Amino acid sequence: MEISCKPVEIFNMVQSIVHRININNFDKMAKTIISIPKRTIYIFENIVDIIYFQALNRSNFAVLYAQLCAYMVNDGAFNTLHNSKATFQKVLAQKSFDDFTSYYSRTPQKEVHTLKEKFMNSNMTPYNFKNRLNNFHFQYYNRSLTHCKFIGELFKQGAFTEKNIMAFINELMKVKDVLNIHCLCIILQIAGPKLSKTHNLDSIVYRILLFKIKNSDLIKISPTLKSLIFKIQNLNLKGWINEEPVMLIEGNEKHSSFEKLPEQLKKSYEFKSYTVMAQCIIDECIVVLNNFDTKKSINEIVHMLNNVNSWIKYDQVSFIVSMIHITLKENQSIRHKAGILLDKLVIEGLLLSNSVLSGIDKVMDDSEMEIEFPRLSDLIFDITNRLTYLDMNSA
Repeated sequence: MEISCKPVEIFNMVQSIVHRININNFDKMAKTIISIPKRTIYIFENIVDIIYFQALNRSNFAVLYAQLCAYMVNDGAFNTLHNSKATFQKVLAQKSFDDFTSYYSRTPQKEVHTLKEKFMNSNMTPYNFKNRLNNFHFQYYNRSLTHCKFIGELFKQGAFTEKNIMAFINELMKVKDVLNIHCLCIILQIAGPKLSKTHNLDSIVYRILLFKIKNSDLIKISPTLKSLIFKIQNLNLKGWINEEPVMLIEGNEKHSSFEKLPEQLKKSYEFKSYTVMAQCIIDECIVVLNNFDTKKSINEIVHMLNNVNSWIKYDQVSFIVSMIHITLKENQSIRHKAGILLDKLVIEGLLLSNSVLSGIDKVMDDSEMEIEFPRLSDLIFDITNRLTYLDMNSA
């Protein structure tokens, strides 16, 4: 097969091969790629991008794509660039690590911020907002696991060095949360048997077990992750005897979307979504309070709230609770300001007096708030004594 030297034609050819490659035609397809006559760092980077895209979207082909990368790395003529220290392996490792760290550090915040902006500037209801958040958190979690499965396979198949795989492991160990621990377990289950021959994994396994012990009562760890942690512990105790990797997505491939998850498995994703929604309300309250000046007309605030998709339209009690929460650690003048603002919003018809009372009661009845703020009643009074249109005897 004659291959053009034009980069765009090379990329089209590689894209076609990566999409069509399977066990039966692997040798033929792999040989076609390594026969590319023109190789540069730019071409290597684009080949990595093409393979990565398919690997993350076709998790069942992770092993095959890792084998393809290893095939290219192990071909001396293809792997090495003329008059350059760069190799396909180095480009693969660097781009993989850069994409990995970028995805973990930026994707959640960026996507959630985009969804928050869409909610504020549209007629999206909180119900639809929550559904979008649920789906995003679910897809992000599972894509992360697929990513780590591919990384583990790249090392297992020989495309990555020990130094490469340890860079990913060390990055994951910087933050100890459920997702990172799950990703660590996925990588160790695949790469552990090989990595353990040259590297002592006891400290890494200990960190995983310590996380489980410390957080078993604080956060909900899925049955699949608990089982996986137990399996990693056993593998380490038995000298990393090879076992088949567990299936991703809570151990059941039919869970291709959030809606198909059993109710019990939805809870962790819903908790993340409710946390984002709660922060949205707090953010809105901060903006409203900061823009309110007791010497100016309330009209500007009313205009602002009427021109955005304000939470006041959907959940007045949560709006009140959030407004109170953000003032409790502030000085008395801020709480007075919040009380005047809430009073004016009732007068203008944007808030119901009953909603304000319910919000106050909710804060007062929160046992955790009483522990954090021993003078909670006095702090609340700084707000309520400015509510001229409410019967505070009923509060």
